[in-house]
This record gives sequence, C-alpha cells and structure tokens, in this order.
Amino acid sequence: MSDGKEKIDDLILDDPEMLENFIAEAKEHLDSIEDDFLNLEKQKDNPDRALLDKVFRAIHSVKGAAGFLGLANVTKLSHVMETLLTRMRSGEVLPESDNTDALLSGVDLLKAMLDDVKKSNEVDITRVQERLKSLLDQEGNQRRPIKKQPVKPATVKAKEVDVPRKASVDQGNTVRIHVDILDKLMMQAGELVLVRNQHLLSVNESDSVSRSIAHRLDLVTSEMQETIISTRMQPISRIIGKFPRVVRELGKKLGKQIQIDISGGEAELDKTILETLTDPLTHIIRNCCGHGIEMPEERVRSGKPKTGQISLGAYHEAGCVNIRIRDDGRGIDPGLIRKKISEKGLRTEAELKQMSDKEILYLIFLPGFSTVDQASDVSGRGVGMDVVKKGIEKLSGSIDIESTVGKGTAIFLRLPLTLAIMPSLIVTSGESLYAIPQTSLVELVCLYDEDVKSKIECADDQEIYRLRERLLPIVRLSEVLGRPGRFTREIRAEITEKYQKERENARQDYIDAGGKENAVAFTQSLSFVVLKAGTIRYGLIVDQILGTEEIVVKPMHWAVKSLGIYSGATIMGNGKVALILDVEGIFKNSGMTLDIDMVAKESRKVVKDEDLQTVLIFKSGEKEQFAMPLPLIRRIEQITMSDIDRVGEREYITVDETSTLVLRLDHVLKVSPIVEQEKMYLILPRHFKRHVGVLISNLIDIVEAAVELDVESYPEDGLLGTAIIRESMTLFIDVYRLVEIIEPEWFKDRRMSLFGKAGPPSESAKQILLLEDISFFRYLVKGYLEADGYTVIAAENGRVGLERLDETEFDLIVSDLDMPNMNGWDFLKHVRQGTRQQDIPAVALTALDSEKDRKMAMECGFNRYEVKLDRERFLTSVAELLGMGKG
Repeated sequence: MSDGKEKIDDLILDDPEMLENFIAEAKEHLDSIEDDFLNLEKQKDNPDRALLDKVFRAIHSVKGAAGFLGLANVTKLSHVMETLLTRMRSGEVLPESDNTDALLSGVDLLKAMLDDVKKSNEVDITRVQERLKSLLDQEGNQRRPIKKQPVKPATVKAKEVDVPRKASVDQGNTVRIHVDILDKLMMQAGELVLVRNQHLLSVNESDSVSRSIAHRLDLVTSEMQETIISTRMQPISRIIGKFPRVVRELGKKLGKQIQIDISGGEAELDKTILETLTDPLTHIIRNCCGHGIEMPEERVRSGKPKTGQISLGAYHEAGCVNIRIRDDGRGIDPGLIRKKISEKGLRTEAELKQMSDKEILYLIFLPGFSTVDQASDVSGRGVGMDVVKKGIEKLSGSIDIESTVGKGTAIFLRLPLTLAIMPSLIVTSGESLYAIPQTSLVELVCLYDEDVKSKIECADDQEIYRLRERLLPIVRLSEVLGRPGRFTREIRAEITEKYQKERENARQDYIDAGGKENAVAFTQSLSFVVLKAGTIRYGLIVDQILGTEEIVVKPMHWAVKSLGIYSGATIMGNGKVALILDVEGIFKNSGMTLDIDMVAKESRKVVKDEDLQTVLIFKSGEKEQFAMPLPLIRRIEQITMSDIDRVGEREYITVDETSTLVLRLDHVLKVSPIVEQEKMYLILPRHFKRHVGVLISNLIDIVEAAVELDVESYPEDGLLGTAIIRESMTLFIDVYRLVEIIEPEWFKDRRMSLFGKAGPPSESAKQILLLEDISFFRYLVKGYLEADGYTVIAAENGRVGLERLDETEFDLIVSDLDMPNMNGWDFLKHVRQGTRQQDIPAVALTALDSEKDRKMAMECGFNRYEVKLDRERFLTSVAELLGMGKG
C-alpha cells in the first residue's frame, strides 16, 4: 500500500497537471453514465446496445488512465465493473436491479476515491468489489445473447471511438482555468463596472469626442462583463441530473413506486449558485418522496395510479432561473399544520385563527417545524424547510409554495443568474441611497396633487392603493427604517392614522384655498415601487426614484444583516454606499395582515387576469401617446441620430452588424412630427424576417393594463385602435401593417406564392370563425385576417364558438386554447365528434409553446399549431389550409 501511495506522491510532484486532467475527465465520464444505468434498467429485457457501449467505454477509459497513473484501487474496481459490463454487452447478463445497484455503488466509490486521489490506494474497496464479483458468478444471471441489429460498416467503425459527451467542444480549442482565476476575473469585472459608472457621471455631453469614448467604454464594459460571467455559467443539469437515481433509491427504501420527469437541464447558473443549490433541491426532492407521494395502496384507494409522479423543470425568465418541483401526492393539509404549530408553541391560537390557509402554508418554513413525529432516514432528522428557505435566500433567491389536499404540492424557486453583478433600481429615503433588485420589481407608480391626497386608502389598519382596481398593500420605507423590530398591529394602526390625518389636513387646505395651484399641501407628489415577494405584491413608498444601475454586490456585516431588511451593499458610481433592500424581509418586517386571498378575490371581481396586457407606452411626437404589446417586441435599442444613414427617402442604421430600416411613425400615420434629439430609441419587433425598427423619442413606462381597444374613435390604416391608459388616449400601432405600407414588396412574395396574380379572395369567398377570449388579441388577429380579404366572425370562448357553428357555415376555424367556459381543446373535440362541419380545418393560435400542449392540440384534431404572434407564418398557414397555397 505504501508503494502505491509513493507512486501517487511522485506523480503529484512530477506532473500535477496530468493528474488534475485525469480527475476532471474521469468525473465527467462518471457523471455522464449515472442516468445511462437507470435507463438501461428500464430497458432490462431489451437493453440499448449503443447505451451499453457508451457506459462500457466510459469505465474502460477510467480504468486505462488510472492504470497508467498507478492508481491501483481505481484500476481494480473499474476492471471488475468493466467485466460485468462486458457480460452485459454479450447478452449473458441483463441490467436488472441488483446489477444496476452494484454498478452504481461502484460509480459512487470511484467518485469518492477521485475526490481524494492521494489516499485512493488506502481505501477499502473489498465490499463493493466482492459484490460485483458475486454477480458475475451467479448462474441465475446467465441469459441468451442480445440479438444485435445489423448495422452499416461505417456505423460499426464509428462506435470504436469515444461517444462525444453532451455544455463537448474541440479539445484543441479549450484550456483548463482554475476557479480562483475566474473568481478574480469576476471581481475585476465588477470593479470595472464601478469605474464605468463613475466615468459616465463625469462625461461632458456637449463634447462629441468625450461622449463617443464614454459610449464605447460602456459597450466594451458590458460585453466584457457578459463574457466573464459566461465563463462561470454551468448547466443546471449538473445537479438535477442526479435526481432520477435519488428518487429510484428512495422509492425502493420507502416501498413506493415513484417516477421523476426532468426538463430544462440546459438552463445555466453561476457555478457558485449551482453548487449551493444542491442541498436545498435534494431536501425538497426527499420531501416529495417521503411526505408527498403516498404508498401504492393508498394511491389506488384515492383513484390515482400506483406510481407517483414528480416533475422538476427549470427555465429562464427576466434575467432569472425559475425552478419548479411538483408532485401529485397527498398535498399539505392546513389543518395539520395548525395543529403541529400549536403543539410546538410556534404561534398562539389567536394568531393562527387570523391566518388564511395560504398564510398557514408558509408556516412550514418556520425553524423547528415538522409534521413527522418519529425520525427516519428520509425525514424528521432535525433539518426542515426553514434550512431550504435560508439556503435559497442566501443566494438572493425566493421560494414559494402551492398545495391542494389530495392533489399534490408545487414549490417554486427563483434565482439570479449570478450574485456578483445585479441590475437594480436606485431609490432614496432621507439622505441615504438604497438599491432594489430588478428581479423583484414589477412597476413604478407616481401620484400627483389631488391623487396623493385621495387615492391612498385604509383597510384593516393599514394603507392600501387601488392599482388598476387591484388592492395593493402599502409600506413606507421611511417608517421601516425608523422603527426597530417587526411592526405590531398597534404600530401599523399608528402609522396609518398619522398619514391619514396628514392627507385630510392637506385636502382641507386645498379646499380652503379654492383648489388653486398655490394651495398649501402635504406633498405635491408621491412615488412608490410595486414589488413582488413570492405570490404577494405590495407598494413601497420612497422619497425619490433615481433610476437603474448595474451594481456590484458586496456582503453585509452580520450585525446589519440580522435586521432582516437588507441583503447586501454596493458602492455607487459617485462613491457613496447604497444598501440593497431585502424585498421579502421588508414585507415581513411590516407585519402586514391584509388577507391576501380576500384582496385577490375582490380584485378579480373588477378585472379578470386574462384581460390584462403588458404594454410599452412611448412617445414619438409631442402630442400623441403610443403603445405596443410587450410580446410583439424583441428588444429596445438606444441609438444616436448621427449614426443613421440615408439612402434616397429611406433611413437605415446598423444594429448587430446588420443594416436595419428605420420607420418613423409620422411618415406613415397622421400624427405630430417626431421630436428629434441626439439620443433616441429603436423598437425592434419580433417575427420579422427582414430588419426593421420603429424610431421613438421617449420611453414612458411598461404597464399592465386591461386593454379594451376602440376601433372607431380614431380609425387609420396602421393602427389597431385606441385605449385609455393612465387617463390618456393611447394609439396602439400595428407594426406589421406599418411596414407593409412603406415596403409592400417585402410581403409581395408571400401573397403571390399563396394567391397568384388574382390576389387575395373576395370577402364573400372564405369565412373564418375566430375564438379568442382576450379582446385585444381578438381585434389584432381579426385585423390580420381581414387585411387578407377574409370574412371573420369572432367568439370569446368555446361555448359561443359552438353556437356560431350552428348558425353559419365556415371554411376555417382559428382558435385560442386557454379560454374560460370552454377551452380550445374541448371546443374542437365537440366539433370533431359533432354532425355539422366536423371536417372543417382548424388552426390553434396560442401563447402556449410546450411540446405537451402542441401534442394535445394535434390529438384533439387541430391541423396546424401556431404560436402568437408571427403574422406572416400564421397567415401562410391559414391560406394553405384553405387550399390556396402550395401546402
């Protein structure tokens, strides 16, 4: 044993880089085959030969390199594993459960030895080695040879080389970099961002040379920052890929049948976040298996399949990674939580009575809470969901939970892509600066004059604001900062009464002064930011909103962090320190008790969620206010007017190294001339094969509003209609039609290929039934179809659609899927099973873009599946289904 250790020591001294490369590559091999073993187990009666070859080559590669480096134990163990795999490849042994368990144990032991390779030859491998040998000796494992499928010689030859691993690249173009170097680069990138911010504050805007250098510095810094961040990004599959094995082993230990479905493994996170996320995710998965999924007999009694289902999905959204873990188990009983909380003395009976079921559900995150009376290997080990929550919050993330008794539980995690640099909104309270992470920001609201005095209301001893008919709890940052500890009901009542009296006095002063401009008032303006903490939204009143800035996150001193309302600190471009606010911590500190379920219920009475649209409000000329739905916008680019080139009557600018047509609204619509300034904005729309951008002068806001389009007040070709947003008439532009007006040749090819020289059909030729519950999209799609000459009759849901089918003969159906009263899937099932117009062609036009939704739509009888809103593709599908196109 000592000789082996000396050989390893000699190798570390002589060629440490060779050993480091071996360890990294061996771990990659072993990580890549864990799932392969589980898949082979599922195929045990007819295992995939290519998969067997892959795992064999992985173990063979580890064995060969380990032997060369003198790693005796790694060589011995991988050799016996290789022998068992050889028997599997020949068909003498099948990948049954016992064989798979033994091979996975071998993988675990190999990984453990690689973690401390210097002592690997001292590790006792006897138990695992003998277990593998005993399986080789069992006559019961003998099986008929696997029938090999005939393959082409070229394919056989290709199998003689290593199968490329899945995040793989040409090894000749890569280098290994130590993590410490990446950490240092990341820190320097952060400092460079600070220098960039400081320089931008000192730029002389009147000096074109200085302005140009500053602009270039801004671009280079941003690109360098993104590149450095990307070097630390790793796919989340690195950690979630191990959960099929975790679930398999827990299921066997608990006597349960459990399957896990994983998606979104390609989503990437910073290496630091990824490594810290392993323990919280593992705990959640163990809880799903131990607490959530029932025993097979219990599931059968409940009318469920014997096998429980867990789904784990990850996806990018708004600069964050969202992770969803859902099970179809017994769910969490709020009554049981109340009982356990009361027994453990974590809350008083009076407090519990005041809480809604949703608030009770969140009590599982309290330290010391558990529903298990007796500890086991799986649960009740003194580590609860409070540790999970703290781990997620330590990563500047958030956790939310939903559960229905008898149906299952879903846990949602939201995490930043990186912890080093964070886009934030900078606000003030008093003389101090504060940063709010943009991941928690919903929108900004400013009230002026009379609105300040009248639109903040009171309910349940606290202030609220009715934002587009939704009740929004209000918190004042100055009060949170000025009062120690969590607010009690008495403190909240005191704060509410204080500001209510100030508003009443200000209103009376205004009345006494006859409503004149010089009336003495409490304040002339009030600003607050709408924030989200889990499923809860609230308004945080601040003194001033300064703007957005990318900040470099610095850790907080433990004494300040213990206050619970700060998550970090940063140094601003002007050298001042700003504290980063903890959005959820502030909400807790305020002690809000407004019944969130009641708020949501009351809000739904006034406006339905499906009527709300997120729109960009902007200006072109001085007079009009314009809007575009956010889903139709690819991105917004800030440009300099001097960069625009003119060719004849057309204007072009280079964006992403591509010449882009500039569209001015006042050149196409009867609106006021655009207000030209040196810095302008270009809206780049989605779904255009050619490059075009709408030139605008000013970005006003992004708002969520119930859009009811009025198509009669201001009818003009190129406008979808008008709507009242923030008490102003707003023109909704039809960007596709505007481009078609100025560049008709761009669309000529599509129409010629579909309709020929005869042009589109007359209105009486083809009739289309359109089903769409959102009025905005109903107008939008109807306009697209009518522009191509079709007659369109619209319905807001499936039930109304069936009535229209009974009244009129149609040539085509265009239907949304997710609708109230009767959705698109059920609607088309009725059509296909009916006696009238059952063979009518149908297009699904939806915002749902998952393969599951697509498959379900096609199974229900839809002929085409289109995602909103690629106009050209959609209209092509319509024409082809009507028999006028090539398809």
